[in-house]
Amino acid sequence: MAEEKKDNIIRRQIDKIEIRAVNEEERSVVFVASTSTVDSYGTVIPVDKWDLSRFEKNGVIGYQHDIYYSDDPDNVIGRGEAYIQDDALLVKVYFEPADLNPKADKVFRKIVFGSISAVSVGFRANTKGHWGNDLAGEDPNIYYYNGQTLLEVSVVNIPSNPDAVKRSIAEERALHEQEREIEEPKRNTPSPEPAAPQADDSNIRLTIAKATRLLAQNNIKQ
Repeated sequence: MAEEKKDNIIRRQIDKIEIRAVNEEERSVVFVASTSTVDSYGTVIPVDKWDLSRFEKNGVIGYQHDIYYSDDPDNVIGRGEAYIQDDALLVKVYFEPADLNPKADKVFRKIVFGSISAVSVGFRANTKGHWGNDLAGEDPNIYYYNGQTLLEVSVVNIPSNPDAVKRSIAEERALHEQEREIEEPKRNTPSPEPAAPQADDSNIRLTIAKATRLLAQNNIKQ
């Protein structure tokens, strides 16, 4: 997947572009948006841990991710439905009609023609991920997200610039490595030995007092 970050939103485009269905009558296209395979960043975004609730409430489909920084309403080119099927995150996009949005119509016709075929997802991690645990059958050099919320989907023209992808990969890997450096000493530090039980001072004093009385009694008898 290619990735870029804006406003702490992680955006990724799947490496293997796949369109599942095109319906020209209802102006819809079904895209494979994400899978659980290891991506070009050395990370795994688990399909079964997608939170789609936010997208279900407002499934806006953008063009080139220009829905945050542009005042052009036509950069919103349709609405979408996201769902999990066959171990993949699928997004069905309904494109706006031509009389409402000529840009959306052009994008749709280019998809039908075959010159545009990709989508990019934007998400936020819900919790800290983890490096792979080899005891659990995971690759220790792969970073696994532990849950993510789908925020947006955009149709994009071409894959991200390779140089930009390389920089972003390096930045993300450096961040995850910092997390590992912090976590590993914690895992490797042996647990402290349990403290030895402390003697009860009151019992010691009581024992001494009893012994003193016995000695006194013996002295009297003698």
